[in-house]
Amino acid sequence: MRIPLFDYERHRIIMESNFTFSGKDYLFFPEGVNYYHLYRSSRKLNSFAELAYVAEKFIYLNPDFDVDKMKSLFFAISDRESGHIVRTYTQSRVDEMVDRVVGERMTPFCPRLRKVIFNPSKYLSKEDKNSIVAKLIHTKEKPSEDDIDGVIQELWLNKEKITIRRVAKELDTSFYLVRWYFTDEKMEDIRSVNKEMKREAMIAKAIEIIDELTDNGNKLKMRRLKQLSSIRDYQLLKEAVSRYHLDG
Repeated sequence: MRIPLFDYERHRIIMESNFTFSGKDYLFFPEGVNYYHLYRSSRKLNSFAELAYVAEKFIYLNPDFDVDKMKSLFFAISDRESGHIVRTYTQSRVDEMVDRVVGERMTPFCPRLRKVIFNPSKYLSKEDKNSIVAKLIHTKEKPSEDDIDGVIQELWLNKEKITIRRVAKELDTSFYLVRWYFTDEKMEDIRSVNKEMKREAMIAKAIEIIDELTDNGNKLKMRRLKQLSSIRDYQLLKEAVSRYHLDG
């Protein structure tokens, strides 16, 4: 599920890496290529750092975009009511971040190189896309360690649960052709990562509720937070409160 972070038609925003297709249905990059986009999954942005990462990708994809207009757009999505982020940030902090990102103009981190880029103006069914990928990158062959590492890193960045079947699906290959990578040691690491991501998701949920409860300077009541969040781990709730104040 891809949810656009901005009204790209209204503001003429380039939402993903631009490629010249010359009428082709897809492009193939044997060594892989960086690919960026300004969409999110069903998961909301959980922190100011994630908002800043979106800004890095935004200015990379739209280098000539008006800075004041960019500030306005980022202030809009930094409000919890936009539905894109778990808490609200002040305009001064957002403006300062945009100025910094525009000034630095860093090449954003890219967790995974893409080998096949489909033309967004051409309709291809999921089955057709899978068939093309299978033909081009020989999904009957064992994926490399770098390929699997890239998928795991991308899933981690998006805070999505990492499983062998999910990795195989992202690589358009079979469970058995990626199973070799998942040694007992790596599975233990992945279980730890998944556990930590679940914990982070609960903290993000608590932070969103804290932001609602403290609107207009209202005092936070832990009992109310516990009721609304359905989180019974008091230490986790304390961690959420601490992060809320540190990130404010």
